This record gives sequence, structure tokens and C-alpha cells, in this order.
Amino acid sequence: MLQAIPGVTKRSSRALAYVTIVLMLYACGFQLRGSIILSEEIAPVYIEHGNLFQLGREIRSLLATNKIEVVSKESQSRSTLVLVRDGRDRRVLSVDGSGRAKEYLLTYTVDFAIKIKQSGDTSDSLTISRSLLFDPDAVLAVTNESEILYRDMQRDIARLILLKLQALSLKNEAQNAGPVQAEPNVTE
Repeated sequence: MLQAIPGVTKRSSRALAYVTIVLMLYACGFQLRGSIILSEEIAPVYIEHGNLFQLGREIRSLLATNKIEVVSKESQSRSTLVLVRDGRDRRVLSVDGSGRAKEYLLTYTVDFAIKIKQSGDTSDSLTISRSLLFDPDAVLAVTNESEILYRDMQRDIARLILLKLQALSLKNEAQNAGPVQAEPNVTE
């Protein structure tokens, strides 16, 4: 159809089709799975990480990926994410016939608080667990694997913290929007 118009090439009609599709997706509110959106009441965010540098860096990276501003001073922010402490735990999950550990349960816990200037503070704790098979013939490999699992759990916790931040953002938006009036039922 577009090719019937003089001066419209196949390449420009494809480009026009792509632009149209992108605009339609944007207009309908489509967003990629996993993306985080924060309201103006929450962003920009200040991260107070104490000695939890790795987790703070992971959260900062996720915020940057989602184009959410992270500020270097708390006075410039609308909300503060405080990483209080983290903890690693390992316990025996199963043993072999001779009583030696065969499988471990690795647990990573993070305590944090979210301070939103307009609505107050929220404290929370998140815990993630993974199982690790133990091979007595490859102790070094098992140690490396446990470190990889802890880093993966740290990434997962960072993502969960941001989802918690997004949930608070949506809750604040809903509260500030006020009550929604229902339309009266009309029966014929």
C-alpha cells in the first residue's frame, strides 16, 4: 500500500512500520518484564550501604539499568534505601551412609529499610536459600560454587529489594490519588 505512493521505498516503509509498532507499544503501556518504575515521590534514590558494598553496587546497577536516578547525597533524594546488614548461613541438608555431609543449604539474608520523605519508614528482611551438593573429592570446586551461589542470591535479593521499592511507590501513588468513586449501577 505504501509502495504505491511515489517516492516511498521499501526501506522507508519498513522504518515507518517499526516506528508505528514502537509508538503503539509505548502508548498501550507495554513495558519489558523485569523493568522497575518508581514514582516521582520516590525517585531519585539515595543508597546508604554501610559495609555492604557489593549489594549496594548491585542495586545501583539495577537502578541505572532501569534509568532511575541514584544521588550521592541524601538531601538530594526523595527516598533512602538503607542496607542494614546481611548474613550468610550454611547448614547440612542431607548426609550419606557414613554420616558425612552430602548436601548443604546456603542461606543469604538482608535487613534493610526504605525511608520515603513524604510517607515514612519501612523496615524489612529478605532471605533466599539454595542447595549445594558437596563432593569430598572436589572441595575447592564446591567452595567456588558456593561463592557463585551467594553472588546469585545477592543479585536476586537486590532485585527483590527494588520490587519492594516499586510496590511502595505504587502504594504511595494510589494513596495520593485519593479514593476512586464507583459509578452507580443502572439497571434497565
